[in-house]
Amino acid sequence: MTAHSVAELRDAWRAIEAGEFTHGLRSVSVAPGAGTVWTPAPGERVVAVVGCAGGVGTSTVALALATAARVPARVVECCPPLASGFSAAANAELGTEGPWRRGSRGDVLLERPTGTDATLPVPPESSVEWTFVDTHWTTESGPGTGWLGSVLSTLDDIVLVTNATVPGIRRLESCAELLGRDALGVVVGPTATRWPRPVKVAAAGIPAHVHLADFPLDPRLQVTGLTPDPLPAPLLKAAQNVLALLRKEPT
Repeated sequence: MTAHSVAELRDAWRAIEAGEFTHGLRSVSVAPGAGTVWTPAPGERVVAVVGCAGGVGTSTVALALATAARVPARVVECCPPLASGFSAAANAELGTEGPWRRGSRGDVLLERPTGTDATLPVPPESSVEWTFVDTHWTTESGPGTGWLGSVLSTLDDIVLVTNATVPGIRRLESCAELLGRDALGVVVGPTATRWPRPVKVAAAGIPAHVHLADFPLDPRLQVTGLTPDPLPAPLLKAAQNVLALLRKEPT
């Protein structure tokens, strides 16, 4: 049996998390054209919604932000197709545009990869004012992050999403330290006043440059995942609060 170093095993695990070993499907965040240049369209504000761990509700937060913006917006999901949170979320399917599958929910455009590598898609003819890039923390930290890691490193608006557990808060702290700059930390679960004491103690370690915001956990969505149905009002209200914080930040 071949022996592997700890570093090799760590790199292999990061590659698995990034979707590089999913029966030939590769994450769009690991594009071979690392030199590809992408810039936002005029008037387009781009926000990275970064999950600190899997299953914490990152896609729900990204969709709620796009919906609460109440202007033409889009969510670009950057994950392997089998890991998509938007497979049943659109009201209408709009077909494919290159390697991207498009759907819509009112003023919100949903774009998710079909399985081939691609840079961030250009908005359709009707321009969008907000683009929310739904992605995972490995795009900031993993090897070979390609074009997406480069794009995220230039953005002013970063939303780190986690859940209201001790491991979740610790992951948020680690991601915030890794990021090393201002960000919003969205904690999915009960309000901060109702956090269990161990969670409050863990939250004391979050860097000062990360502003925390509450985001409710919806029991129905926990069971069904995202569907074409309207998002619950409490989620949209929380998203409006996050958008208000984003709008206070310099662009």
